Amino acid sequence: MLSLLRKYGLVAYWFAFALYTTYMAQFPGLMRDPSRWRYPWSAVIVVWSLLAVLVAILYLVLRRMTYRRSWGRLAGACAYSAALLILGLSSIVTDAPGFYYVPAVFSIVTAGVMTAFVLFSVGTAVVRKFRHAD
Repeated sequence: MLSLLRKYGLVAYWFAFALYTTYMAQFPGLMRDPSRWRYPWSAVIVVWSLLAVLVAILYLVLRRMTYRRSWGRLAGACAYSAALLILGLSSIVTDAPGFYYVPAVFSIVTAGVMTAFVLFSVGTAVVRKFRHAD
């Protein structure tokens, strides 16, 4: 189970946000004439592509085979997550279509996941150090 999570975890992460994008696209935001609204498939595909690029960059930083408790890669992933968070939060405006908010939500969730990952990595390193100290 853990190897499947390591192998396909980022794909599932992208897929979850792709589904969220599809859901959020049904909210048109502020419109002058709501009767002319059509589902924005082209915008959804653009957001899916953007999310794929963002997840691919995260994959390049945290590649499974080369990661192996690399503190430099972990710091790089945290810096990337912080940059995403700053860009995502600075792009929030009111009354935009729903799909517009997905990259900001992605950046917030990624920052939270990376914080949990850092805490887990530090915790396992401390436990490992104390086990070998005895």
